Amino acid sequence: MATNGISSTASRSSLQSLPDAPQPHPTGADSPQPASSPSTPGNSQTLTRMARDARPPLAGQQQAAAANAKGTATGASQLNIDDKGHVQHERVLLKTAAGRETISPKIERKEMPAVNGLIIHQTQSSSVNSTLNSYAQDGANGAHFLIDKDGTIYQTASLKRKTNHVGRLRSRCAQEKSCSPQEIKLNEKFDPIQEGLRESKKPARERFPSNHDSIGIELVGMAYKAKSHQETSNPDGSFNFSVATQEGRELKYENLSVEIASQMRKEIKKSRITDKYYLFEQVTNDQNEALQWLTQQLRSEYSIPESEVFAHPTVSYKTDSEALTAQWR
Repeated sequence: MATNGISSTASRSSLQSLPDAPQPHPTGADSPQPASSPSTPGNSQTLTRMARDARPPLAGQQQAAAANAKGTATGASQLNIDDKGHVQHERVLLKTAAGRETISPKIERKEMPAVNGLIIHQTQSSSVNSTLNSYAQDGANGAHFLIDKDGTIYQTASLKRKTNHVGRLRSRCAQEKSCSPQEIKLNEKFDPIQEGLRESKKPARERFPSNHDSIGIELVGMAYKAKSHQETSNPDGSFNFSVATQEGRELKYENLSVEIASQMRKEIKKSRITDKYYLFEQVTNDQNEALQWLTQQLRSEYSIPESEVFAHPTVSYKTDSEALTAQWR
């Protein structure tokens, strides 16, 4: 998660006096602190969401994809959540290999009586340890789960506690083109604070999931300033990108769908010409496999329909490339 753009719940200090206020987000020494230019409700963010929604399910997951199309998760949850809100499952770790506990009390807030959605993030940090370091700071913000690049899943907050990982909510009806004439008029003025306050008063499903009723899932991943890029196409119609960054790195994106590739071109261009607008690296295959499994389990546990799972920029004013290559179907 990020303020005005760059993600990371990896290290935010909160503005807790406002519902779902965006939090400035201190990062580790290896992380820049950029911020994007917010976009007007219903334009580029809508295209980003459409691109994400068009992503195919992962290979070998036809049954899950069919269930998702119906808005229900398959099977019963295997998470075995204890009375502390901690998952008891071999795929979800509560300690790193070095023995560091991953549950981070400083990111936990008040009790979360209901879970109505899932929000997918990228950390804007280079490792699990740098993210956990930020979670250990006083007043830190963060998400409930953290998925490393090798697909290892860590729980970082109790599922019975809310965390600040969303920020100010965007207008859901504006994106879904279902606003009343009165709200259309209110949304014409770009005012994220008032927009977020209006949204926070709405019931679940009429607004996006918020800090108060959603579980956050972070994917370890950095973001950089794009300098130039090259792209190639594959026989199956997908695209590959090689992006040179201002930091001297090369980012590779492989097998992107037509819709995601189209959005990626826009993100590269914005990162090149817009001050403090950064491009997130591609989510790994291992992360996507773990994300799909965890998402299915949480959806089963809390009876969450597919329609209530979102990438972070869909629900709040963030850098559009955050979690753009994440696949949870």
